[in-house]
Amino acid sequence: MAGRGADGRGVTRILIAEDDADLRLLLRLVLHRAGHRVSEARDGVEALEAISRETFDVVLLDNLMPRMSGIEVLESVQLLRRVERPLILVISALATRADIRSYYVRGADDFLAKPFSTDELVDRVSMLLDERSLTQCAPRREAG
Repeated sequence: MAGRGADGRGVTRILIAEDDADLRLLLRLVLHRAGHRVSEARDGVEALEAISRETFDVVLLDNLMPRMSGIEVLESVQLLRRVERPLILVISALATRADIRSYYVRGADDFLAKPFSTDELVDRVSMLLDERSLTQCAPRREAG
């Protein structure tokens, strides 16, 4: 696991925002087994509340959720005044080019189409964390 997690001890904090209880359970088990600390939200409102009060390294965000869609959560997260916002991996069955573009335009860091393999999910989370770790450790270039 790259770098130190949001809890300061090296454990990566992940929020799963997914309205399907069976998929939430599967994701929690897979990510916990991969060494991550996992929290859950059953809809977009719960997800935004959790992101507002806690610090997460990664948010797995379903788009089609009750009360508030993943797109609405993405837009709201951009408005939060945080030193470091969580990495956001959108997981959705809506996977047309226009859908995917709208996720990135609104601030998603990556996208994974449903259905997906759990191995691919774990790999994507690791790659996002590695990328963030590398950009935080990269030396700054002097202007001019």
